[in-house]
Amino acid sequence: MIFPAAAQSELQIRDIEKGSGEEANVGETVVVHYTGWLMDGTKFDSSVDRGQPFSFTLGERRVIPGWEKGVEGMQVGGKRELIIPPDMAYGSRGAGGVIPPDATLKFEIELLDVKGKKFSDIGNDELKEKLASGATVIDIRRPDEWKQTGVVAGSHLVTFFDENGNVNPDFGASLQKLVAGPEDEVVLICRTGARSKVLSQYLSEQAGFTNVVNVESGIMSWIGDGQAVTAAVLPENCWLC
Repeated sequence: MIFPAAAQSELQIRDIEKGSGEEANVGETVVVHYTGWLMDGTKFDSSVDRGQPFSFTLGERRVIPGWEKGVEGMQVGGKRELIIPPDMAYGSRGAGGVIPPDATLKFEIELLDVKGKKFSDIGNDELKEKLASGATVIDIRRPDEWKQTGVVAGSHLVTFFDENGNVNPDFGASLQKLVAGPEDEVVLICRTGARSKVLSQYLSEQAGFTNVVNVESGIMSWIGDGQAVTAAVLPENCWLC
């Protein structure tokens, strides 16, 4: 099956072998074997030859756009052939003295494993459900931000970063007062979701927390959606207050 099997200027995807395992989706880390050729048949790279699989996270733009689009939707055990036009590969600059400018590339990719994202993202409707169920929601913004916009009623106020990106040295101790252990659910919210995503990744990937939830678009989306906020009551021993 080829989709779309159109002009040379488009990405072409052909399933050599359909997989039957887990599907690769944006936000998940995929482990692949690959071989790449120029269209004249010159092989320029191969993880197969090195015996060392390659991994990357879909959606993080660490690989060329043709790979992002071409690997998404594969299932573990599957193999795909990708014909990638220059504008979805290395364009007019080429790469490493091996790939010439404006080169169309051919790859054969085998999906070996999919490692799911270890935290979940939610929107405003899901946040309302979490609040109604009594989940621990932590607003990790700074005190000046709490005062400026107000806060979601029922959320706990514990700053994680200052304006220069320095971490609150007492954040861990404050978190331990709010949850019994790393298996408890914790919902994180910031201004637009960027800082809470960083903290979600840290807690789930390095600190052993198994039920971390990130409010993907932050409190600004909550307010923009017409949801209620309340004036912030600064906590005791407030960092930066």
